[in-house]
Amino acid sequence: MANLRGAIKPLPSQVFDIIEHFLLNVQHGHLILMIQDGFVVKIDKIEKFMISAKSREGSFLIKEKTKKKHPMQMKILSDLQSIRYGQLVIHVNNGQVGQIEKTEKRRIDELEGLYGDGI
Repeated sequence: MANLRGAIKPLPSQVFDIIEHFLLNVQHGHLILMIQDGFVVKIDKIEKFMISAKSREGSFLIKEKTKKKHPMQMKILSDLQSIRYGQLVIHVNNGQVGQIEKTEKRRIDELEGLYGDGI
């Protein structure tokens, strides 16, 4: 089996569009991308609306921002393409990326010496 780690995998346009829209339009929430065999297989998007005295006067519907590249977009895509199995979670607060969590799972085929093998 060829080593796929380090190989840049093409990102489907749907995944790229969801990430881009989330980064440019969501004020509060998080995006969870599940990866299997190096491909995004599931995306959970949670958008939160904070209600305060100040926000009660305005509207919660945020107009689409102009199309531009988000400063964290390349970092997120790089992290996403480096995972074979696991997930990437992007947290947004006040319209800014506050945290990126990268959880990678590794499958181990053989565990040598675990139970005294070879001694």
